[in-house]
This record gives sequence, C-alpha cells and structure tokens, in this order.
Amino acid sequence: MIMREYGFTLMILIWLAAFGPARADQFTIDLEVKGPKAGRTVHAEAAATGPLELGAKPKPRAILEIQAGDTITIKWTLTSIAPKETVKDVLVHFYAVKIDKAGDRPPPKLDKGVLLETALTMDFKPKDKSEGELNLLVDKAGVYLLRLETSFKHVDAEALEPFATLDLIVR
Repeated sequence: MIMREYGFTLMILIWLAAFGPARADQFTIDLEVKGPKAGRTVHAEAAATGPLELGAKPKPRAILEIQAGDTITIKWTLTSIAPKETVKDVLVHFYAVKIDKAGDRPPPKLDKGVLLETALTMDFKPKDKSEGELNLLVDKAGVYLLRLETSFKHVDAEALEPFATLDLIVR
C-alpha cells in the first residue's frame, strides 16, 4: 500500500516535470562583460516569482573593476532549452544601474542612476536565442549593477525566472 502511494506520487512529479509550465531551467543565460584589462562571464540564476522569494538570499555576485572613462563591451545570450514547447511573451530586460555598494539588491524601480536599459519581448521555440552586444562608456566612479533578466507568464505560482548579474566597480 505504501509503495503504491509513493509510486503514484512519483508518477505525478515526473509528469509535472515533463509537462509543467515554463520554468527557469528552460533557459540558459550567458552574460559577458569585458573591460580594457579584464572581463567576467556570469550565467543564469533563478528568482522566485511566488512566496519562495521572500526569504531568499541572493548569491554573491561576480565583480569586474574598471577605471572611470573605460568602455566596456556587454554581450549576452539567452537560449531556450525547453524540450518541445514554445514559451510565449518572454520579456528580455537588460539594465545597468548605479547602486550604493556591491551586492545590493536590484532597485525596486529604475527611476534614477540608470546608465543603460533595453528590453524586448519574444516567443522562444526550442533552441531559439536572443543575443545582444552593447558598448558602454562609464565615465563616473561608483558601483553599478548589470543585470539581464526575464519575465514570462507562469501557471505555477512558485515558478522561477532566470537572470544573470554582475557588479561593476568603477574607480
């Protein structure tokens, strides 16, 4: 009897994993930032869109240091690794914003200190990609958060949305 209940639960979990809503593990992100002397590449993490987000602590972010007046090159690739389904209306949003110190949470609103912001919405079929490359002249010292994030509709209230972040310290 107990084995039968566990077997049924296992079957449901396998079915949900195979046919459930769009999840963060259906996308990969590579965010590469190069300065004149050094560069960093970061990969996707996932942010909860439901109740899990409240107590979640972000992982420490990678840091790239440059000098004021340097130009950086920012490249990203967001790739769908969904096995069969099309993920519709995915917002791909990149921004660079001034923050107080490395590791600070992203600001709730992008209403000040924004150096660069870009966004697009698209449907992703399996293996579809969105790629971007930008050059940015950073002429003022400070700490800046560079973030590529996604947003899409979920059926699952605790679904995860992938993002990649890096702190840029300008001396």
